[in-house]
Amino acid sequence: MTATDIKETVTSSKQTVVTAAVEKKYVTFEALAVSETNTITLGDFTTIAGAVLLKKSDGATVTFTKATNVLTVTETGLTNIDLVGFAYGT
Repeated sequence: MTATDIKETVTSSKQTVVTAAVEKKYVTFEALAVSETNTITLGDFTTIAGAVLLKKSDGATVTFTKATNVLTVTETGLTNIDLVGFAYGT
């Protein structure tokens, strides 16, 4: 299966001050027609500290890996599924 970068639609974006020197961002987003091995690049971040992906159809979690600001879907057999997600980081 060919890896394709899926464009996300940010539905909410906020920034919070952890300390005077540390600020964290958090976003909610949608990614449509996602399949196994697709990537989702979150341009609001340089580093994603944590994230969750859920199927819009039933709220089931979707497995993925993260590196810098990219989420790679690893859910076996996932084909053309709409997802919602939450991510936070810097």
